Amino acid sequence: IKNLEPEVKAEVLLVYADYFIKQEIYDEAAETLKEALRYIEKKRDRARPTYILAQLMQKMNKSSEAINYYESVLKLKPSFEMEFYAKISQALAFERRGGNSGQIKETLFKMLKDEKNEEYRDQIYYALAEIELKEQKRDIGISYLEESLKANIDNQRQKMKSFLRLADLYLEDKDYPLAQAYYDSTYKNIEEEHKRYLDVKNKAESLTELVTYLNVIDEQ
Repeated sequence: IKNLEPEVKAEVLLVYADYFIKQEIYDEAAETLKEALRYIEKKRDRARPTYILAQLMQKMNKSSEAINYYESVLKLKPSFEMEFYAKISQALAFERRGGNSGQIKETLFKMLKDEKNEEYRDQIYYALAEIELKEQKRDIGISYLEESLKANIDNQRQKMKSFLRLADLYLEDKDYPLAQAYYDSTYKNIEEEHKRYLDVKNKAESLTELVTYLNVIDEQ
């Protein structure tokens, strides 16, 4: 690899990085991507590897590094779709201990006002909700999750995520009727391949029994 042209070196390193990602060896993948980026000169060609590097940092719970790499993606003037998801992912990577959320929230509010983002408003509200919940502002977070559901046009995956987040929050609060309602809605929108499919199914069924029992007690 030492004697290869820079462009070829970058391609080889990107293949290695992809292999490490598929093997879930994320630290090796991240280091390989960093090396590959040294050999990529064109801005438009740097955007995607940088975005993947940011995702890896987020997956490894290195939130501040993830946020910085997402910011680097935005500076590379990527496609509209990648720019959108870099901003959303940057918000979701935010950790309360990691700094100030003000700038990230300001970006999300601007995105809400942009007509180009009309069909993505559900995802923007979800990102805002996650920030508020991480900052322990539970009521505001819940209200944003409800706004996410109202704004949802035809995105079943996002609808399921918002339902599930609300279900988990209300279960934590021991508000069983609302938890049951949201787990039931999640169950109707979740795919069998999802890692929480059986958990959601069991919770929806168990809470339905519990709420029915509690209603009988109330009536008696």
